[in-house]
Amino acid sequence: MIDGSGSPAYRADVAIDGERIVELGVLEGATAGRVIDAAGKIVCPGFVDPHSHSDWSLLANPNAESTIRQGVTTEVVGNCGWTYAPVTSRSMPQQLGRLRMFAYEGPVEWSSFGEHLDFLARVGHSPNLAWFVGHNAIRWAAGVRGSEPGEGALRQMEGFVREAMDAGALGMSTGLEFNPGREATTEELVRLSSVVGEYDGWYTSHIRNRDRWLLPSVDEFLRIAREGGTRAEISHLNVRHNTGAPEDGWRRAVETVAAAREGGLDVLADTTPLRDGIGQMAGILPPWVLADGPEAAAELLRDRTVRERLRGDCDRYWRFIHRGEWHRVRVQTAPDFPELEGKSFPAIAELRGTDEWDCLFDILAASGPALESVLMVGELFTDDHLAEMISHPLFSLGVDTFTSRDDGPLADVTRHPLSYAGHVHYLTHHVREQGTLTLEAAIRKMTSMPAEHFGLGDRGRLAPGYAADVVVLDYEELDDVATLAEPVAYAHGVEHVLVNGMVVVDGARHTGARPGRHLARR
Repeated sequence: MIDGSGSPAYRADVAIDGERIVELGVLEGATAGRVIDAAGKIVCPGFVDPHSHSDWSLLANPNAESTIRQGVTTEVVGNCGWTYAPVTSRSMPQQLGRLRMFAYEGPVEWSSFGEHLDFLARVGHSPNLAWFVGHNAIRWAAGVRGSEPGEGALRQMEGFVREAMDAGALGMSTGLEFNPGREATTEELVRLSSVVGEYDGWYTSHIRNRDRWLLPSVDEFLRIAREGGTRAEISHLNVRHNTGAPEDGWRRAVETVAAAREGGLDVLADTTPLRDGIGQMAGILPPWVLADGPEAAAELLRDRTVRERLRGDCDRYWRFIHRGEWHRVRVQTAPDFPELEGKSFPAIAELRGTDEWDCLFDILAASGPALESVLMVGELFTDDHLAEMISHPLFSLGVDTFTSRDDGPLADVTRHPLSYAGHVHYLTHHVREQGTLTLEAAIRKMTSMPAEHFGLGDRGRLAPGYAADVVVLDYEELDDVATLAEPVAYAHGVEHVLVNGMVVVDGARHTGARPGRHLARR
């Protein structure tokens, strides 16, 4: 038994009645409607992903096949400013483009954030979900462009935030390296976060910069949280290799966050398990290209003069691209060019007989309204940096990707090990192989630490009265399986997963059960 508290493992039985754990200990002579023999196995709380994007793909995969099979029973979603709600006539083209990108072909039967949650509840889903409302979606829905929205637009955006908070959202997320969030001023973000603060909610952010302006970006994040009166989570606080970050920048940034926490701000951070990361291909484009929306941007990218200008004006986001390190980038999702998915840009350039810049522009230009949903994978971090993030006491362990499955169109969209093995990789690689953390410490960072920070008080531990989100895994047999060469494969070794007392994975097979629920802010 590893109970999620960080305490050493011990031998015990777990008794579950309905949706709750009712007793732990040596329960000799106890009877039950079903007994799962976990002798020789590890029993732990279901994993709580503090930074998930599974809401992108859940409508096409409500069983959350690749994540639930890793033992993930709760996912904190709506991160980096992206959600499918609110949606208005102004934002419908972008939202439809994104939905179709992630293999959902059904109708959009919602407008407000609450209606979106109701729709998902009717569909059902295997894991529990705790939600942020996305600032990018709010800006799209309000039709806001540029850095100076009028008072009417600001009030409309405040109304969208308030409606989401009334529906039980944890708070608001921002993605300040992406369009349209990157055009928002600090003052706009403080104003919207102040609505979140009225509900004692959280502000979480993919901050404005994580390389040369890392430190002022962290300062901005903390200012927004303080002045908005919110709790806070700084998303995937890491520094990409060879992008011009200040010397010792990550350590200085983390010390700033630690000082804020010591000063009374409820703030933590999260990190990712692999050197690779998934990002938005359009993130490297300058704001002027996207000023009139994705379809206009796609048209601009067909212009040879514009392309020549952009070759010198894309020094942002993954800056190593601008430095010529194209071998570090692969296409993740490009529905108009499925034959290119999984390939590096040098390989794509050779295949298409042109250079990497034109390949990137061709892919984006073909995507039209879905331009801002095209994804690529980059080799972002060093092993040493991963180890220092994963072991830091202020960091919980997330994966920063979305759930997938091993068949159908969604499998083609998510051809990367992150979706299939990111959570298990913490235990196989960082614990078992590298010894970066003990097993008990890693499981605490994957369970009770994020659950407690986000106010999910009855999740993340094995204890009487807690929700029966329980995982049985064979630690010796635990295996990522998925690789860069063969990325579409479910992890091995997770034998049973219970969500709210219902068996969802039984003998390493998904039962089809969808007992997950919306974990509203308390």
